[in-house]
Amino acid sequence: MRVLVTGARGLIGYHVAQVLTEQKVEPVLTSRGEAPFPNLPYRALDLTQRDAVHQLIRDTSPDVVIHSAAMTLVDACQEQPAVCWLRNVTATRYLLEALTKEKPQAHFIFVSTDFVYDGFPAEERPYVEGDYEAPLSVYGASKLAAEAWVKLYPGPWTIARTALVYGWTPTLPRDNILLRVIHRLSQGGVIQLFANQVRTPTWARDVAIGLFLLAEKRAQGLYHIAGSDIETPYTFGQKVAKVWNLPGELIQPITELDFRSPAPRPPYSPLSIAKARAIGYNPHTTEEALQLLHSTTIWVRG
Repeated sequence: MRVLVTGARGLIGYHVAQVLTEQKVEPVLTSRGEAPFPNLPYRALDLTQRDAVHQLIRDTSPDVVIHSAAMTLVDACQEQPAVCWLRNVTATRYLLEALTKEKPQAHFIFVSTDFVYDGFPAEERPYVEGDYEAPLSVYGASKLAAEAWVKLYPGPWTIARTALVYGWTPTLPRDNILLRVIHRLSQGGVIQLFANQVRTPTWARDVAIGLFLLAEKRAQGLYHIAGSDIETPYTFGQKVAKVWNLPGELIQPITELDFRSPAPRPPYSPLSIAKARAIGYNPHTTEEALQLLHSTTIWVRG
């Protein structure tokens, strides 16, 4: 199985490459910037360049494409909608066009988000695959639009929605909620976290394992690949503080009445992972994941 991984320098893509090599599957990686792994095939590429994308597919001839590259800064997407659409929708379309022409039986796995939901479900329960989508933000709309292109692909496809991904890699281009909490509290600074946005935080390594399972089992359709625990950013931050022995009292719970972000967020968007569990997906609890990160990631610990 030859797997092409986009966004290989990002949080999810980096962990996907690690999981694939552990499973004795040698991935071909692409991203912007320098190679994240010195011993793995890599091509620096801008996925918004159609000809370059077609050449990439011709050269690599993948059996599976795991497309994790995206513009994921939600507020930046809101403020730069054209750039967001180019990177999240147009780049996905170029990949799908190239596969349709060059390798139409390749399995396309697209990483999406809980932000395709508006957070106002008819009943308060985790969202299941097939629930009504109504994104509130440009970011969520761009991912849902990309999903629509995926569904038009004539070959096998899978959409994997995840949520509030956290973790660490040496190539990390930006922070995430885990690193933000550790950094602020270790410096003695106050950090404000929303106490009324309900999510299912997901360790990046668990996402990567879930994506590998989808590829290995050729599972098609829509899947939620998320964490097992329902949390708010505030409760998640408190757990981080406890594991790292940092002052949790410096975390201030806030709501949208206290601070309004440029992009609206769904107030309630936990994802049910029952369908993914049926194919063997078994993510760590928040506490388990944080303990493993604390014990193995020296940079974060410091």
